[in-house]
Amino acid sequence: MYNDYFQLLIDVQKKSNITVTTIRDVKYLKEELDAVTHKPLGFNTLRRLFGFLEKTVPSITTLNSLSIYLGFSSFSSYKNHQANYSEWYFQQSLLRMQKQKIIGKEEINKINIGLKDEKNIVYLSYFLSFQVEKNNLEILNAVFKYVDFKNITGTQFHKFSTTISLSLSNIPEKKALFIYEALIHYDTFRNNIPLLFIDYTNLNSRYFKILKIIERNTSNNSDLLFVSLMKFYKYFYSENSDYQNVEIRKPSGFSNFYSVLKGRFYGYCILKSNSVSRTLKNEILNECTTIRVSFFLEEIIPALIIKEEYDILKEIMDKFYEELFESDIWSSTTTSAIYLIGLANSNWHAASYSRAKRNLELVELDLVEIGYYDYLALFYNFTKLKISFAEKDFAANLEAYKKLKAHVKKTGFKLFLSIAKKFCLR
Repeated sequence: MYNDYFQLLIDVQKKSNITVTTIRDVKYLKEELDAVTHKPLGFNTLRRLFGFLEKTVPSITTLNSLSIYLGFSSFSSYKNHQANYSEWYFQQSLLRMQKQKIIGKEEINKINIGLKDEKNIVYLSYFLSFQVEKNNLEILNAVFKYVDFKNITGTQFHKFSTTISLSLSNIPEKKALFIYEALIHYDTFRNNIPLLFIDYTNLNSRYFKILKIIERNTSNNSDLLFVSLMKFYKYFYSENSDYQNVEIRKPSGFSNFYSVLKGRFYGYCILKSNSVSRTLKNEILNECTTIRVSFFLEEIIPALIIKEEYDILKEIMDKFYEELFESDIWSSTTTSAIYLIGLANSNWHAASYSRAKRNLELVELDLVEIGYYDYLALFYNFTKLKISFAEKDFAANLEAYKKLKAHVKKTGFKLFLSIAKKFCLR
């Protein structure tokens, strides 16, 4: 049995995203294994395993350590469940389950084993999308109640969220809302479907109803803050005067909230104010020194553009330029689009129109997250409108306005047409 460990080494490399081809790769892999298992493996042991020293039969302790890294209790457990762990066999198991109307402990166990490889979450999302289309609440309930999602990271959860959210958006609204009502009390569902897939395009329609379901079914301060903030954004961008009556304060535990949510709160503060006070500015800048800036500023930059706070916008872009354009996160295309649009507005304000246009040329709008696409398209075309107005480019100005109008129609965010008036060439 101890000689049958070739697939184990493949799976370890797949999970770590480290393909071992050099001694340096072995070093990186050792650091990864030690950090996760807290059971250090000898450097020479790993070199022997991967052929950099004369091979010997690895001890069961070594094989157990590698298996623990993959989420199994031992090498024996890994071998017993190796088929379920494999992507192809996991897909086949799910396809067999699709024929069932209910699933039991055996099927849940197979899913849990499969999810020890977090990339298998994508196949589970397709399986659950099928159950959504079939309106099979029995299986949906079982999965969100009993499946262990602890090995799944943010990037994979985002794929999971997008796939299932889109499948829910493709069925009749009444059926979709019924499913949301049935599953919303499961933390895994609530946190990783409606709270992760933020749907600005439908904030004036179906997504707003989903937010109300969340509000009725949670006492979590961060969830309630998110719902309140999204209500404000809906009212503000739709030019509903109710936004003036919205008063949101930091709830208890705010300092520990997720950075995007904290940034969304400060975005609200900016939009609600007549002008950004020195106190608010300093509070935002102070947060930037203690938090992941590329997440924190996602809603602050758009708010500064709307309120025409270009001096603060420039100061933030100059101070945190490198941190803003991180490329190692799942949302990097979306965040890069936001910050490139922010740069373009800063350059437009400085009358550097060529630079502003170059900034916009780098925006990969079609690759941003689906729920953010129309929202960012509004800022993108509004910025194009301002640049073309400054350059007296009638054709570009008309095209930007037409596209802006089309995205306003989809989202209901009429504010953009109001603020666009002074930048339209006649």
